Amino acid sequence: MQTLIQTLNRDEILRYLGYQGQDISPALEDTLHRCMGRTLEMISPKYLYRRFKIEHRENGIAVLGTPVFLSGQDIRRHLENCEEIYLLCVTVGLEIEREIRTAMLLSPDEGVILDSCATTAVEALADLAEREIAAQCKTEGKNITWRFSAGYGDLPLETQKEIIAAMDTHRKIGLSLTDSLLMTPSKSVTAIIGVTDTTRDPRPNKCDYCNNRAHCAFRKRGTQC
Repeated sequence: MQTLIQTLNRDEILRYLGYQGQDISPALEDTLHRCMGRTLEMISPKYLYRRFKIEHRENGIAVLGTPVFLSGQDIRRHLENCEEIYLLCVTVGLEIEREIRTAMLLSPDEGVILDSCATTAVEALADLAEREIAAQCKTEGKNITWRFSAGYGDLPLETQKEIIAAMDTHRKIGLSLTDSLLMTPSKSVTAIIGVTDTTRDPRPNKCDYCNNRAHCAFRKRGTQC
């Protein structure tokens, strides 16, 4: 599975680290490339997705054939043109997480860089899966929405439990959820992607749904997470 991600986007890593075009010292550049290499060696990329019909109800959206219920106005607005969705689950495994924890103790600077590398890796894997989904939908003349995750806007984070149970992620890709709703491995993503017939790009700015919009460091720099 490691062959799913063969490179990491250096600019994305630096973006997560908060760099905005500053000069990078040779020593930092060396550390950055070393951490990128270690990350690629240690990740175990896995993902799965399934397509479901949905039913729009007065108090939210039912994902048919599952216990998943999507409540809140933001997800209803996001999926207003959709009759089907994909549930997507992605992880890069536990080994890189252990490496990050060890590095944070022994060399905090490297730990921070490794953490950004792992975040970049899981987002790249989610992008890869999303492209697969988009390609499948394109053959049907359909479009997709951008990824919407539990915790965005007013979609409760508790929805994560239902998604993980419906997708059987613990058995299939080793992804679990703690009692406090933290994913294990932590470098993981679950998301909802709508299928739409519209030819208009149905993907507005996802920052509009974010609970951290007013305080987001990425938005202050003119970028997105």
